[in-house]
This record gives sequence, structure tokens and C-alpha cells, in this order.
Amino acid sequence: MKNSAKKIIALFLLNYIEISTSVFLSKFSIILPITFLGYSFYVYRSRKNISPIQAFLVGLFVDLIQGNFFGLNAILFCIITYLINSYSNAFKIFSYLQVCLFFGLSSTAYIGFSQLILNLYNFSYLTLIISAIINITLCMGIAIFSSYFPKIFRLKI
Repeated sequence: MKNSAKKIIALFLLNYIEISTSVFLSKFSIILPITFLGYSFYVYRSRKNISPIQAFLVGLFVDLIQGNFFGLNAILFCIITYLINSYSNAFKIFSYLQVCLFFGLSSTAYIGFSQLILNLYNFSYLTLIISAIINITLCMGIAIFSSYFPKIFRLKI
């Protein structure tokens, strides 16, 4: 129960950070899916496989707190959980660059799918390309930061 409360508080905190930064970053056509990246990092660092039911319920909860269409994040969270659980052994032999590219491109796919559903008439390839570059750079920056300061990102999941 205590572990579930930590996850819920972390989701609220990540969602708050995402909403507060999106107002500023939208002026530059940048979208940072911090909640999605946080969940992806949780699944990646988890020692056990996350079940699809848990991923779906977390996605529904994120849909509820973000006010999106009900099921959008649930489906995308299930897909990323499946991909990470399927390639968990392959990630062990990948370099940091390859893992950062995977997470940066998966967050770009998340942005693309969500923008197709939410803003069909206002879809922008410029936003998608700029967000891809920023998300990959952010993932690489976090990987470099975590290699120099490993105790900050050491999670006991």
C-alpha cells in the first residue's frame, strides 16, 4: 500500500511538472511528455515485469488527472510496457546511446499518436521534429547526469 501511494504521488508530481512547463514550451513548439517518460523509466528500472493490467490502470489514472480522452494514455502505456518488457534482456547489452534513442523516439511516437487524436486538424510536423530532438537530448542528458551522480537515480523498485 505504501509503494502504491508513492507511485500515485510521483504521477501527480510528474503531471504537475508537465503541465507547468507545457505553457512555456508551447511557445517554442516543444512538447515534453514528462509523465510518459517517468512511467517508462519506472518500467525500465523495475526488477519485475509490469503486468498489462497494471499499465492499463496507470494509464487510465493518468487520463483522469490530465483530462485526456479516456483510454489514450492507457493504450500507449500498455504498448510501452510491452515493448520494454519484451526487450528487457536486449537493453542490458545496449549502450546508453541506444537506450536514450529508444526512449526519445518512443516519447516522440507518444507525442505523435496523442497529437493525432487530440489535435487532428492542428497537427504539426514541426512540433514533432523539434520535440523529437529535445526529447532525445533530454534522455541523453539524464543518462550522462545519472552516470556522474548515480546515487540520485538509484531507485529501489
